[in-house]
Amino acid sequence: MNETKEHILRTSLKLFLQMSYKDVTMKEIVEKTGLSKGAFYHYFTSKEELYKEIVNLFFSSGAIDYTRFPGDSLKTFYNHYVEYMRITFHKMYELVGVSKDGKVSVNFFLIMFEAVGRFPEFLKFELEQHNKDIDAWVKVIKHAKETGEIKTVSSDEQIANLFLYCTDGVFIRFVNSDQNTSYETSLLNAFDSIYSNLKA
Repeated sequence: MNETKEHILRTSLKLFLQMSYKDVTMKEIVEKTGLSKGAFYHYFTSKEELYKEIVNLFFSSGAIDYTRFPGDSLKTFYNHYVEYMRITFHKMYELVGVSKDGKVSVNFFLIMFEAVGRFPEFLKFELEQHNKDIDAWVKVIKHAKETGEIKTVSSDEQIANLFLYCTDGVFIRFVNSDQNTSYETSLLNAFDSIYSNLKA
């Protein structure tokens, strides 16, 4: 990504994390970037266009390429998943411009909810991604049942949702409290607990 464009996105994101979409003005964004109007408008011609690009970065970072994950065991699969989440988290920190020890603003969620309300295409994208997530998890869970790695009366879909809801829940708990452990460590601990109760 072009350095100037990345600078605009970082600066704008920080403003949107501090205030709502409607409260941030283009004038304010341009001033905060330190760019001339001409240089700024070369990249973005409206606040809506800029906001869409920021939100698209977040939604895209959540789009996981499961073909890169091994499917031979559920435990190996979810360990790769947690590592992917660690890398994604790190990229998010870099984009926001805070240290790894910093906290993610709760306004991050407000940005996502507001985006879905303003731009229906993001809700469609999120639903499509959720279906891909479920399909990938169901496939590996089914295999884990067939090989005897896990044993449960719950359906493949129920177990898949358990892992995915756990991912969201740990993230929400992480950003809303003072944690001494990293997000990925907390997530891995939660996954290990689920797995230990499924193991044959």
